[in-house]
Amino acid sequence: MNKKHKRKASLLFAALLTAAGTAVVPSPSVQAEEAPAAAVQADRAQSKGVSDSQATQAPELKWDFRAEFYDKGTGRAYYDASAYDGEQFYNRTIFRDANGKWNALEEGISVTWDYDLGRPVLIGKGLGNYLNGLFSTVFDPAQGTGTTGVFFTGSKDNRSGLHYIKNYEMGQDAQQNWYSTSYFSVFLRTGDGVIKEVDGAPLRPGFIPMPDGRVLAVQYSSSAKMNEILILNPATGIRKHLVYASLGYYDVEGGRLLVRYNQPNRPSEVITLSNGKARKATEQDFKEFSNLAIQSYQAPMPNASTKPPADLQPQNLPVTPIQIRDQITARATIGGKVVYLSFAFIQNGRTMIPVRELMEQAGLEVIQQKVAGKMGSSTFTLKGPEGTATVTGADSMMIGDRLYVGSNVLKRIGLPVQGMNWNP
Repeated sequence: MNKKHKRKASLLFAALLTAAGTAVVPSPSVQAEEAPAAAVQADRAQSKGVSDSQATQAPELKWDFRAEFYDKGTGRAYYDASAYDGEQFYNRTIFRDANGKWNALEEGISVTWDYDLGRPVLIGKGLGNYLNGLFSTVFDPAQGTGTTGVFFTGSKDNRSGLHYIKNYEMGQDAQQNWYSTSYFSVFLRTGDGVIKEVDGAPLRPGFIPMPDGRVLAVQYSSSAKMNEILILNPATGIRKHLVYASLGYYDVEGGRLLVRYNQPNRPSEVITLSNGKARKATEQDFKEFSNLAIQSYQAPMPNASTKPPADLQPQNLPVTPIQIRDQITARATIGGKVVYLSFAFIQNGRTMIPVRELMEQAGLEVIQQKVAGKMGSSTFTLKGPEGTATVTGADSMMIGDRLYVGSNVLKRIGLPVQGMNWNP
């Protein structure tokens, strides 16, 4: 789903379980770091700045402009620009700086406001996949950088808390044919940087940060077979059940919930979190919560004075460079080699490692074979220094187009995980 057009009308739900135990005892945490470019190509792309005198003049087009957001720190007003010449569509992100000058981002990269993270993100090839929700690229206008990584709901910097992704589980049917099914996994990242999968379910959960660092979680309870609202502490994984109901809206400042009960004839209620008291919702409550919802899902917007002039031609503007880097969540020793990992996690007592980074840094070979007649299904055979292994759904996971395998498989082929340093 394109987040430029995202509006939160409702939340779907999944169950949360307690955190799984670790298989590899983490060695002392290291400070957040960037991997060497030769190791994981952390600096994948950098746009080339073009001065006013260097800008190539392209034919004029009729552009439409839509406000995206205003960055208070830099005084920049960002806009989405689109045009169509009868044969081809064009799209650019432009901004007006604090001095009134107009600039453009490089072609193929756009910036928009992420309502979940409450900050701007970059979108474009390789900068995040809305279908699986694993990676996003957070944009820092002041530094001119984009950081591609996994960001969590709970802490102010989005480095710890909860995060869900859509992934794919591989398996075999009764006729031994391979297949894949999709579902959502919930991950918990604690302050020491350790990432654990704490649940997986077919329905998408919802997480909303609370002022005290806890997270309001909205889910479907498999045991109760109805929607549930609870509060989760990301630091401990402890959860507290609030009510079996759907969430209409959470008033962060007022500490109130508007809930819709699962029973069709039971009226909606307003719950005050400080004392747990509930009362029947009135028409005035519905109007008030509706207004709050509209306000909360609006990015900080530019004022009318910064609107682009009608004859502005984004294709002729100077290009502002953006340095794009990978966030490194862990540094592991695997088969005697140091491997930098953009995302790794603990699942059912074993560490799950991304195959792509093992191929780049540890010499792992992977053979992928498509399963005939099964769309989107493949088998994977891994080749290491001491043998080969074909992975199954019991020891692997597909997240989007990325394969993750368990440390137990790597050990069998001569690539044991000998230590993990999780970045806090």
